[in-house]
Amino acid sequence: MLQVTSSLDVVRPATDWRVVTKGKRLMRNFTLAIFVLLVPSHLTAAAADPAGSPKVLERLQAGSEAGSEEHLHAIEQRAKGEGPPLTLEAALNEALEKNPELIALRQEFEAARQRPGQDRFLDAPTFEAQIWQWPINTLNPLNTNMYMLMFNQDVPGRGKRALREAVTEKDVALASNEIAVRARDVIGRIKRTYADLFVSRKALEIHLASVGLLRQLADATAARYETGRTSQHDILKAVLEVSKLHDDLVMLDERAQTAQAQLNTLLNRAPEAPIGALGVPYERALLPPSEELQRLALERQPELRSAQLGTERAEAALAVVARDYKPDFFVGGGYMLMPRDHDAWTATVGMTWPSAPWSRGRLDARKAEATAEIEAARARRRVVENQVRLAVQEAYIRVKTAEQRAALLRTTIMPQSEQTFEVSRVAYQTDRVDFLAILDNQRALLDAQLGYYRALSDFEQALADLERAVGIDIPAAAVEAK
Repeated sequence: MLQVTSSLDVVRPATDWRVVTKGKRLMRNFTLAIFVLLVPSHLTAAAADPAGSPKVLERLQAGSEAGSEEHLHAIEQRAKGEGPPLTLEAALNEALEKNPELIALRQEFEAARQRPGQDRFLDAPTFEAQIWQWPINTLNPLNTNMYMLMFNQDVPGRGKRALREAVTEKDVALASNEIAVRARDVIGRIKRTYADLFVSRKALEIHLASVGLLRQLADATAARYETGRTSQHDILKAVLEVSKLHDDLVMLDERAQTAQAQLNTLLNRAPEAPIGALGVPYERALLPPSEELQRLALERQPELRSAQLGTERAEAALAVVARDYKPDFFVGGGYMLMPRDHDAWTATVGMTWPSAPWSRGRLDARKAEATAEIEAARARRRVVENQVRLAVQEAYIRVKTAEQRAALLRTTIMPQSEQTFEVSRVAYQTDRVDFLAILDNQRALLDAQLGYYRALSDFEQALADLERAVGIDIPAAAVEAK
Protein backbone atom coordinates (compact mmCIF):
# COMPACT_ATOMS: atom_id res chain seq x y z
CA MET A 1 0.00 0.00 0.00
CA LEU A 2 1.32 3.44 -0.95
CA GLN A 3 0.75 6.77 0.79
CA VAL A 4 1.18 10.19 -0.84
CA THR A 5 2.37 13.13 1.33
CA SER A 6 0.60 16.43 0.93
CA SER A 7 3.68 18.64 1.13
CA LEU A 8 6.40 16.96 -0.93
CA ASP A 9 4.50 14.42 -3.09
CA VAL A 10 7.00 11.77 -2.03
CA VAL A 11 5.70 8.22 -2.31
CA ARG A 12 6.73 5.93 0.59
CA PRO A 13 5.47 2.68 2.03
CA ALA A 14 2.78 2.81 4.68
CA THR A 15 3.89 2.26 8.27
CA ASP A 16 3.50 -1.12 9.88
CA TRP A 17 2.78 -0.14 13.52
CA ARG A 18 3.51 -3.61 14.84
CA VAL A 19 7.03 -3.43 13.41
CA VAL A 20 7.54 0.07 14.87
CA THR A 21 6.39 -1.00 18.31
CA LYS A 22 8.75 -3.96 18.31
CA GLY A 23 11.63 -1.74 17.14
CA LYS A 24 10.99 0.78 19.91
CA ARG A 25 11.00 -2.01 22.44
CA LEU A 26 14.35 -3.28 21.15
CA MET A 27 15.82 0.24 21.14
CA ARG A 28 14.69 0.89 24.72
CA ASN A 29 16.28 -2.37 25.91
CA PHE A 30 19.49 -1.50 24.08
CA THR A 31 19.61 1.99 25.62
CA LEU A 32 19.01 0.54 29.08
CA ALA A 33 21.90 -1.87 28.61
CA ILE A 34 24.24 0.97 27.59
CA PHE A 35 23.10 3.03 30.59
CA VAL A 36 23.87 0.17 32.97
CA LEU A 37 27.37 -0.14 31.52
CA LEU A 38 28.20 3.57 31.69
CA VAL A 39 26.60 4.73 34.95
CA PRO A 40 28.31 3.82 38.27
CA SER A 41 26.91 0.94 40.22
CA HIS A 42 25.31 3.06 42.96
CA LEU A 43 23.45 5.03 40.28
CA THR A 44 22.32 2.00 38.29
CA ALA A 45 21.00 0.52 41.50
CA ALA A 46 18.89 3.64 41.94
CA ALA A 47 17.67 3.35 38.36
CA ALA A 48 16.68 -0.25 38.94
CA ASP A 49 14.38 0.73 41.79
CA PRO A 50 10.80 1.20 40.70
CA ALA A 51 9.30 4.64 40.75
CA GLY A 52 8.13 5.50 44.23
CA SER A 53 11.01 3.74 46.08
CA PRO A 54 12.17 5.88 49.07
CA LYS A 55 15.79 4.66 48.70
CA VAL A 56 16.55 6.38 45.39
CA LEU A 57 18.08 9.57 46.77
CA GLU A 58 19.94 7.73 49.51
CA ARG A 59 21.69 5.54 46.97
CA LEU A 60 22.51 8.49 44.75
CA GLN A 61 24.02 10.45 47.63
CA ALA A 62 25.90 7.49 49.07
CA GLY A 63 28.71 7.78 46.50
CA SER A 64 29.16 11.54 46.71
CA GLU A 65 28.78 12.04 50.48
CA ALA A 66 30.39 8.91 51.89
CA GLY A 67 32.64 9.98 54.75
CA SER A 68 31.95 13.72 54.18
CA GLU A 69 29.68 14.39 57.17
CA GLU A 70 32.52 14.28 59.66
CA HIS A 71 34.65 16.53 57.46
CA LEU A 72 31.78 19.00 57.02
CA HIS A 73 31.27 19.09 60.77
CA ALA A 74 34.96 19.89 61.30
CA ILE A 75 34.79 22.68 58.72
CA GLU A 76 31.66 24.05 60.35
CA GLN A 77 33.39 24.19 63.73
CA ARG A 78 36.40 25.99 62.27
CA ALA A 79 34.10 28.44 60.47
CA LYS A 80 32.49 29.36 63.80
CA GLY A 81 35.92 30.01 65.30
CA GLU A 82 37.36 28.16 68.26
CA GLY A 83 38.99 30.05 71.08
CA PRO A 84 38.52 33.52 72.57
CA PRO A 85 37.03 36.22 70.33
CA LEU A 86 39.39 38.70 68.70
CA THR A 87 38.43 42.21 67.65
CA LEU A 88 40.45 44.16 65.12
CA GLU A 89 41.42 46.77 67.68
CA ALA A 90 42.66 44.10 70.09
CA ALA A 91 44.65 42.45 67.29
CA LEU A 92 46.30 45.77 66.39
CA ASN A 93 47.21 46.53 70.01
CA GLU A 94 48.65 43.05 70.50
CA ALA A 95 50.65 43.28 67.29
CA LEU A 96 52.14 46.68 68.18
CA GLU A 97 53.20 45.27 71.54
CA LYS A 98 54.34 41.75 70.64
CA ASN A 99 55.19 41.67 66.94
CA PRO A 100 58.79 40.33 66.79
CA GLU A 101 59.72 42.57 63.86
CA LEU A 102 58.75 45.69 65.79
CA ILE A 103 60.49 44.43 68.92
CA ALA A 104 63.71 43.95 66.94
CA LEU A 105 63.44 47.46 65.50
CA ARG A 106 62.95 48.96 68.96
CA GLN A 107 66.09 47.20 70.16
CA GLU A 108 68.01 48.52 67.15
CA PHE A 109 66.75 52.00 67.95
CA GLU A 110 67.95 51.71 71.55
CA ALA A 111 71.37 50.75 70.21
CA ALA A 112 71.38 53.68 67.77
CA ARG A 113 70.54 56.12 70.58
CA GLN A 114 73.93 55.46 72.15
CA ARG A 115 75.91 56.55 69.10
CA PRO A 116 75.62 60.37 69.31
CA GLY A 117 77.15 60.40 72.77
CA GLN A 118 80.24 58.70 71.43
CA ASP A 119 81.04 61.71 69.22
CA ARG A 120 80.91 64.19 72.09
CA PHE A 121 84.13 62.92 73.63
CA LEU A 122 87.76 63.02 72.62
CA ASP A 123 89.59 59.95 71.45
CA ALA A 124 91.57 58.07 74.06
CA PRO A 125 95.05 59.52 74.80
CA THR A 126 98.20 57.51 74.20
CA PHE A 127 100.97 56.81 76.71
CA GLU A 128 104.43 55.61 75.87
CA ALA A 129 107.79 54.97 77.47
CA GLN A 130 111.17 55.25 75.72
CA ILE A 131 114.69 54.32 76.64
CA TRP A 132 117.34 56.57 75.13
CA GLN A 133 121.00 55.78 74.49
CA TRP A 134 120.86 52.10 75.45
CA PRO A 135 124.36 50.77 74.71
CA ILE A 136 124.53 47.86 72.35
CA ASN A 137 127.12 46.09 74.48
CA THR A 138 124.77 45.52 77.43
CA LEU A 139 121.35 44.03 78.02
CA ASN A 140 120.80 45.82 81.32
CA PRO A 141 118.25 48.68 80.80
CA LEU A 142 119.65 50.40 83.89
CA ASN A 143 122.88 51.18 82.08
CA THR A 144 121.26 53.94 80.00
CA ASN A 145 121.49 57.71 80.03
CA MET A 146 117.79 58.62 79.81
CA TYR A 147 114.22 57.30 80.21
CA MET A 148 111.33 59.19 78.62
CA LEU A 149 107.68 58.88 79.70
CA MET A 150 105.19 60.61 77.36
CA PHE A 151 101.50 61.01 76.62
CA ASN A 152 99.70 62.40 73.53
CA GLN A 153 96.14 63.62 72.90
CA ASP A 154 94.46 64.39 69.57
CA VAL A 155 92.08 67.37 69.64
CA PRO A 156 89.67 67.77 66.68
CA GLY A 157 89.21 71.22 65.24
CA ARG A 158 86.57 73.56 66.55
CA GLY A 159 82.99 72.35 65.85
CA LYS A 160 83.97 69.03 64.29
CA ARG A 161 82.66 66.88 67.11
CA ALA A 162 79.30 68.69 67.10
CA LEU A 163 78.94 68.19 63.34
CA ARG A 164 79.72 64.47 63.59
CA GLU A 165 77.22 64.20 66.41
CA ALA A 166 74.61 65.84 64.15
CA VAL A 167 75.16 63.08 61.55
CA THR A 168 74.62 60.34 64.10
CA GLU A 169 71.54 62.17 65.43
CA LYS A 170 70.08 61.87 61.93
CA ASP A 171 70.87 58.15 62.01
CA VAL A 172 68.93 57.89 65.28
CA ALA A 173 66.00 59.76 63.74
CA LEU A 174 66.06 57.40 60.76
CA ALA A 175 66.04 54.39 63.08
CA SER A 176 63.12 55.85 65.02
CA ASN A 177 61.20 56.62 61.85
CA GLU A 178 61.83 53.11 60.55
CA ILE A 179 59.81 51.81 63.50
CA ALA A 180 56.90 53.99 62.37
CA VAL A 181 57.26 52.74 58.79
CA ARG A 182 57.27 49.09 59.83
CA ALA A 183 54.45 49.67 62.31
CA ARG A 184 52.23 51.03 59.52
CA ASP A 185 53.20 48.03 57.43
CA VAL A 186 52.34 45.60 60.24
CA ILE A 187 49.04 47.38 60.86
CA GLY A 188 48.19 47.11 57.17
CA ARG A 189 49.03 43.40 57.08
CA ILE A 190 46.98 42.81 60.23
CA LYS A 191 43.94 44.52 58.73
CA ARG A 192 44.24 42.72 55.40
CA THR A 193 44.74 39.32 57.01
CA TYR A 194 41.93 39.93 59.52
CA ALA A 195 39.56 40.82 56.67
CA ASP A 196 40.68 37.78 54.68
CA LEU A 197 40.03 35.49 57.64
CA PHE A 198 36.60 37.01 58.28
CA VAL A 199 35.53 36.72 54.64
CA SER A 200 36.87 33.17 54.36
CA ARG A 201 34.87 32.10 57.39
CA LYS A 202 31.79 33.88 56.09
CA ALA A 203 32.17 32.13 52.74
CA LEU A 204 32.34 28.82 54.58
CA GLU A 205 29.10 29.63 56.39
CA ILE A 206 27.40 30.56 53.10
CA HIS A 207 28.57 27.38 51.40
CA LEU A 208 27.48 25.23 54.34
CA ALA A 209 24.03 26.85 54.20
CA SER A 210 23.97 26.21 50.45
CA VAL A 211 24.77 22.55 51.04
CA GLY A 212 21.76 22.25 53.32
CA LEU A 213 19.60 24.10 50.82
CA LEU A 214 20.69 21.87 47.95
CA ARG A 215 19.96 18.79 50.02
CA GLN A 216 16.43 20.06 50.56
CA LEU A 217 16.11 20.55 46.81
CA ALA A 218 17.48 17.08 46.25
CA ASP A 219 14.85 15.65 48.64
CA ALA A 220 12.12 17.54 46.80
CA THR A 221 13.46 16.32 43.47
CA ALA A 222 13.55 12.75 44.72
CA ALA A 223 9.91 13.02 45.79
CA ARG A 224 9.00 14.34 42.34
CA TYR A 225 11.00 11.55 40.71
CA GLU A 226 9.20 8.93 42.76
CA THR A 227 5.87 10.25 41.51
CA GLY A 228 7.11 10.39 37.93
CA ARG A 229 7.04 14.22 37.72
CA THR A 230 10.75 14.64 36.90
CA SER A 231 13.65 12.72 35.42
CA GLN A 232 16.61 11.07 37.04
CA HIS A 233 18.81 13.74 35.45
CA ASP A 234 17.57 16.29 37.99
CA ILE A 235 18.56 14.03 40.90
CA LEU A 236 22.02 13.52 39.45
CA LYS A 237 22.35 17.26 38.92
CA ALA A 238 21.48 17.98 42.56
CA VAL A 239 24.03 15.45 43.82
CA LEU A 240 26.67 16.91 41.49
CA GLU A 241 26.05 20.42 42.80
CA VAL A 242 26.45 19.22 46.38
CA SER A 243 29.76 17.59 45.44
CA LYS A 244 30.96 20.82 43.85
CA LEU A 245 30.12 22.70 47.01
CA HIS A 246 32.13 20.16 49.00
CA ASP A 247 35.12 20.92 46.78
CA ASP A 248 34.63 24.67 47.30
CA LEU A 249 34.43 24.10 51.05
CA VAL A 250 37.81 22.34 51.04
CA MET A 251 39.44 25.25 49.22
CA LEU A 252 37.80 27.89 51.41
CA ASP A 253 38.79 25.99 54.55
CA GLU A 254 42.38 25.97 53.36
CA ARG A 255 42.26 29.72 52.80
CA ALA A 256 40.75 30.33 56.24
CA GLN A 257 43.35 28.20 58.00
CA THR A 258 46.15 29.93 56.09
CA ALA A 259 44.83 33.38 57.02
CA GLN A 260 44.54 32.28 60.66
CA ALA A 261 48.15 31.06 60.69
CA GLN A 262 49.34 34.33 59.13
CA LEU A 263 47.41 36.40 61.66
CA ASN A 264 48.80 34.35 64.55
CA THR A 265 52.34 34.85 63.25
CA LEU A 266 51.87 38.62 63.08
CA LEU A 267 50.63 38.52 66.68
CA ASN A 268 53.65 36.43 67.74
CA ARG A 269 51.44 33.44 68.54
CA ALA A 270 51.80 29.83 67.53
CA PRO A 271 50.53 29.40 63.94
CA GLU A 272 47.99 26.80 65.03
CA ALA A 273 46.62 28.86 67.95
CA PRO A 274 42.80 29.08 67.86
CA ILE A 275 41.09 32.37 67.05
CA GLY A 276 37.48 32.82 68.08
CA ALA A 277 34.75 35.01 66.68
CA LEU A 278 35.85 38.06 64.72
CA GLY A 279 34.44 41.55 64.65
CA VAL A 280 32.01 42.52 61.90
CA PRO A 281 33.64 44.80 59.29
CA TYR A 282 32.23 48.02 57.95
CA GLU A 283 31.43 48.77 54.35
CA ARG A 284 31.94 52.54 54.31
CA ALA A 285 34.61 54.99 55.48
CA LEU A 286 34.49 58.70 56.26
CA LEU A 287 36.91 59.84 53.57
CA PRO A 288 37.92 63.42 52.80
CA PRO A 289 38.65 64.26 49.15
CA SER A 290 41.66 62.64 47.52
CA GLU A 291 43.51 65.97 47.35
CA GLU A 292 43.18 66.40 51.12
CA LEU A 293 44.46 62.86 51.71
CA GLN A 294 47.45 63.53 49.49
CA ARG A 295 48.24 66.69 51.46
CA LEU A 296 48.05 64.74 54.73
CA ALA A 297 50.29 62.05 53.28
CA LEU A 298 52.96 64.62 52.35
CA GLU A 299 52.93 65.79 55.98
CA ARG A 300 52.68 62.49 57.89
CA GLN A 301 53.75 59.61 55.67
CA PRO A 302 56.64 57.84 57.48
CA GLU A 303 58.39 56.77 54.29
CA LEU A 304 58.37 60.35 53.03
CA ARG A 305 59.74 61.41 56.41
CA SER A 306 62.54 58.87 55.99
CA ALA A 307 63.38 60.34 52.59
CA GLN A 308 63.51 63.84 54.12
CA LEU A 309 65.74 62.61 56.95
CA GLY A 310 68.00 61.00 54.35
CA THR A 311 68.40 64.40 52.68
CA GLU A 312 69.14 66.10 56.01
CA ARG A 313 71.70 63.45 56.88
CA ALA A 314 73.47 63.97 53.55
CA GLU A 315 73.58 67.71 54.22
CA ALA A 316 75.02 67.10 57.69
CA ALA A 317 77.67 64.81 56.20
CA LEU A 318 78.63 67.58 53.74
CA ALA A 319 79.03 69.98 56.66
CA VAL A 320 81.44 67.51 58.28
CA VAL A 321 83.51 67.31 55.09
CA ALA A 322 83.59 71.10 54.79
CA ARG A 323 84.85 71.38 58.36
CA ASP A 324 87.57 68.81 57.63
CA TYR A 325 89.35 71.50 55.58
CA LYS A 326 90.20 73.05 58.97
CA PRO A 327 93.17 71.65 60.88
CA ASP A 328 93.10 69.26 63.81
CA PHE A 329 95.45 69.59 66.76
CA PHE A 330 97.46 67.38 69.04
CA VAL A 331 99.24 68.01 72.33
CA GLY A 332 101.70 65.95 74.25
CA GLY A 333 103.94 66.02 77.28
CA GLY A 334 106.48 63.89 79.06
CA TYR A 335 109.10 63.46 81.71
CA MET A 336 112.75 62.65 81.02
CA LEU A 337 114.46 60.66 83.71
CA MET A 338 118.31 60.93 83.39
CA PRO A 339 120.27 58.91 85.95
CA ARG A 340 123.53 60.79 85.26
CA ASP A 341 122.04 64.26 84.85
CA HIS A 342 119.15 66.46 85.91
CA ASP A 343 115.62 65.30 85.02
CA ALA A 344 113.49 67.38 82.66
CA TRP A 345 110.00 67.98 81.32
CA THR A 346 108.94 67.88 77.67
CA ALA A 347 105.90 69.37 75.88
CA THR A 348 104.58 68.97 72.35
CA VAL A 349 101.97 70.98 70.39
CA GLY A 350 101.10 70.33 66.74
CA MET A 351 98.44 70.63 64.07
CA THR A 352 97.49 68.99 60.78
CA TRP A 353 97.70 70.62 57.35
CA PRO A 354 94.61 69.41 55.45
CA SER A 355 95.16 71.79 52.52
CA ALA A 356 98.57 70.45 51.70
CA PRO A 357 98.87 70.05 47.90
CA TRP A 358 99.46 66.33 48.20
CA SER A 359 96.40 65.71 50.43
CA ARG A 360 93.81 68.33 49.44
CA GLY A 361 92.59 66.22 46.51
CA ARG A 362 91.25 63.63 48.92
CA LEU A 363 89.09 66.21 50.68
CA ASP A 364 87.88 67.60 47.37
CA ALA A 365 86.76 64.12 46.29
CA ARG A 366 84.93 63.59 49.58
CA LYS A 367 83.17 66.93 49.19
CA ALA A 368 82.09 66.08 45.65
CA GLU A 369 80.78 62.73 46.86
CA ALA A 370 78.80 64.35 49.69
CA THR A 371 77.35 66.95 47.31
CA ALA A 372 76.26 64.25 44.86
CA GLU A 373 74.70 62.29 47.73
CA ILE A 374 72.59 65.33 48.63
CA GLU A 375 71.27 65.58 45.09
CA ALA A 376 70.56 61.84 45.05
CA ALA A 377 68.71 62.08 48.37
CA ARG A 378 66.60 64.96 47.07
CA ALA A 379 65.80 62.98 43.92
CA ARG A 380 64.81 59.97 46.04
CA ARG A 381 62.50 62.19 48.05
CA ARG A 382 60.79 63.39 44.89
CA VAL A 383 60.38 59.76 43.78
CA VAL A 384 58.87 58.78 47.13
CA GLU A 385 56.56 61.80 47.02
CA ASN A 386 55.25 60.79 43.60
CA GLN A 387 54.84 57.19 44.74
CA VAL A 388 52.92 58.31 47.82
CA ARG A 389 50.58 60.49 45.76
CA LEU A 390 49.95 57.61 43.36
CA ALA A 391 49.42 55.10 46.18
CA VAL A 392 46.89 57.42 47.84
CA GLN A 393 44.96 57.94 44.62
CA GLU A 394 44.90 54.25 43.69
CA ALA A 395 43.82 53.16 47.18
CA TYR A 396 41.19 55.91 47.26
CA ILE A 397 39.69 54.67 43.99
CA ARG A 398 39.69 51.08 45.24
CA VAL A 399 37.99 52.08 48.51
CA LYS A 400 35.25 53.99 46.70
CA THR A 401 34.74 51.17 44.19
CA ALA A 402 34.47 48.55 46.95
CA GLU A 403 32.03 50.78 48.83
CA GLN A 404 29.80 51.07 45.79
CA ARG A 405 29.95 47.34 45.05
CA ALA A 406 29.14 46.39 48.64
CA ALA A 407 26.23 48.84 48.81
CA LEU A 408 24.85 47.67 45.45
CA LEU A 409 25.09 44.02 46.40
CA ARG A 410 23.55 44.56 49.84
CA THR A 411 20.68 46.80 48.80
CA THR A 412 19.82 45.51 45.32
CA ILE A 413 21.45 42.37 43.98
CA MET A 414 21.20 40.19 47.10
CA PRO A 415 17.51 40.96 47.79
CA GLN A 416 16.68 40.43 44.13
CA SER A 417 18.58 37.13 44.09
CA GLU A 418 16.83 35.93 47.24
CA GLN A 419 13.42 36.89 45.87
CA THR A 420 14.11 35.25 42.51
CA PHE A 421 15.24 32.04 44.17
CA GLU A 422 12.22 31.88 46.49
CA VAL A 423 9.84 32.49 43.59
CA SER A 424 11.52 29.77 41.50
CA ARG A 425 11.43 27.33 44.44
CA VAL A 426 7.69 27.82 44.88
CA ALA A 427 7.17 27.55 41.11
CA TYR A 428 9.21 24.33 41.04
CA GLN A 429 6.92 22.75 43.60
CA THR A 430 3.96 23.46 41.30
CA ASP A 431 5.75 22.27 38.14
CA ARG A 432 5.93 25.74 36.61
CA VAL A 433 9.76 25.78 36.22
CA ASP A 434 12.26 23.00 35.71
CA PHE A 435 15.08 22.00 38.03
CA LEU A 436 17.79 23.73 36.00
CA ALA A 437 16.04 27.08 36.47
CA ILE A 438 15.95 26.77 40.26
CA LEU A 439 19.56 25.56 40.22
CA ASP A 440 20.66 28.61 38.23
CA ASN A 441 18.85 30.90 40.66
CA GLN A 442 20.51 29.16 43.60
CA ARG A 443 23.91 29.73 42.00
CA ALA A 444 23.05 33.39 41.40
CA LEU A 445 22.12 33.77 45.08
CA LEU A 446 25.34 32.10 46.18
CA ASP A 447 27.39 34.34 43.87
CA ALA A 448 25.64 37.45 45.18
CA GLN A 449 26.28 36.53 48.82
CA LEU A 450 29.91 35.67 48.15
CA GLY A 451 30.31 38.79 46.03
CA TYR A 452 29.10 40.97 48.88
CA TYR A 453 31.63 39.63 51.35
CA ARG A 454 34.39 39.73 48.75
CA ALA A 455 33.52 43.39 48.25
CA LEU A 456 33.83 43.87 52.02
CA SER A 457 37.23 42.18 51.93
CA ASP A 458 38.31 44.39 49.03
CA PHE A 459 37.09 47.43 50.97
CA GLU A 460 39.02 46.51 54.13
CA GLN A 461 42.20 45.75 52.20
CA ALA A 462 41.93 48.92 50.12
CA LEU A 463 41.29 50.97 53.27
CA ALA A 464 44.36 49.40 54.90
CA ASP A 465 46.44 50.32 51.85
CA LEU A 466 45.04 53.86 51.93
CA GLU A 467 45.90 54.25 55.62
CA ARG A 468 49.40 52.99 54.97
CA ALA A 469 49.81 55.41 52.05
CA VAL A 470 48.53 58.38 54.06
CA GLY A 471 50.21 57.38 57.33
CA ILE A 472 47.16 57.85 59.57
CA ASP A 473 44.11 55.85 60.64
CA ILE A 474 40.86 56.61 58.80
CA PRO A 475 37.59 56.14 60.74
CA ALA A 476 34.96 53.81 59.26
CA ALA A 477 31.31 54.81 59.03
CA ALA A 478 28.78 52.93 61.14
CA VAL A 479 27.44 50.74 58.37
CA GLU A 480 28.25 47.18 59.35
CA ALA A 481 28.26 44.13 57.12
CA LYS A 482 25.18 41.92 57.32
